Amino acid sequence: MKRRVDLIDQFAELVVGADDPRRLAERTLEVVMSLTNGRSGAVFTRDDDRITLFASRGIDQHVLDAIQTVWDRHREVFEKGETFYVPDRDSDSRLPKRASRIGPSAFAVVPVFSGEDLVALLYVDSLDPHFCSAHDLERMTKFSKIVAKAVTEQQPQRDRAQARAEAWETYLERTPVEDMEREKLLLLLNRNEWNIARVARLMGVTRRTIYLRLQRYNIPRERVPKTRTRAATA
Repeated sequence: MKRRVDLIDQFAELVVGADDPRRLAERTLEVVMSLTNGRSGAVFTRDDDRITLFASRGIDQHVLDAIQTVWDRHREVFEKGETFYVPDRDSDSRLPKRASRIGPSAFAVVPVFSGEDLVALLYVDSLDPHFCSAHDLERMTKFSKIVAKAVTEQQPQRDRAQARAEAWETYLERTPVEDMEREKLLLLLNRNEWNIARVARLMGVTRRTIYLRLQRYNIPRERVPKTRTRAATA
């Protein structure tokens, strides 16, 4: 009974955390691992011919090596929408023999699609061979729809962040250093009510240096009304 309650709690948290794509993927992993008695799990996103770790629970370098090998050798399996299940790593001819007994003995990798596009891989493993039944694999496929939602919702955020970074880099490339120094000085002056002594302390220079920079950048000195000064210090 307790296991059923635990799973219900995890499903509830899935819904509550749905506004955070990465958190949604992590909670999905936890539920899938509970259902399959998995040791660790991960979601890897696809970026052209590469795969990148998106979310994980308990993985190690052995997992990263295994999933990279599977992706490099059997990519067409995932592109066809087929699950790649290794019931016993030591007897599966599709993979190279393990150098040691360390790492997962069995694992399943489910392709994650958004429409017709393969966008991610859902991975779960175990230290015990044959940990997944056909029913477990079917349920993992159903959960892949939630993973697809998390991955596709994360992409616009990543695109926006990249666009901001590129815009900033373009600004830095095209803007002369003196213009940036001028803007920085104006920003500090306006934020500090044109208090020359305070701005000089913030910049680690003398007041004379500030006056010289006002002349160099052709910045007319603003005279702050007393009422504005009182409001700022109130």
